[in-house]
Amino acid sequence: MKSCAPLAVTGVLGCILIAGCVQTREANVPSPPATSYRVGSFELQESGNSQKVRGASVTTVFFQRAKIPTLLGRGFLPEEYGSGTQQVVMVSHRLWQERFRGDPRIIGTSIRVNGQAFTVIGIMPTTFDVRSGVDIWVPKAG
Repeated sequence: MKSCAPLAVTGVLGCILIAGCVQTREANVPSPPATSYRVGSFELQESGNSQKVRGASVTTVFFQRAKIPTLLGRGFLPEEYGSGTQQVVMVSHRLWQERFRGDPRIIGTSIRVNGQAFTVIGIMPTTFDVRSGVDIWVPKAG
């Protein structure tokens, strides 16, 4: 883990934006129980293009255990874990930068995942990587 102490004067945001200074809190994030998520391949479709991304269907316990707030937007609401509710998705900082060019207006918009419309509700920070390589999270009942 690299320290950002020399840059404390510029603040946390300045530190995060400087290459090589991003801290990883993966070691400090409690591991969610294996029963709280299922990792798989998801297909993200946009304007006729599709991209396979690694994603996870997660239960309420997954984010409760991690205790890391979203960078933008919000996390899943308890009622979004039930069946028949509006489909919502949270995306990784990496995917947000690469696929959506870091546009904060992605919050509240609809994207197609596995052929279905999902509303983007949150962007997770770079410090959230408890399941390495996962770029999208969707709620699952349970």
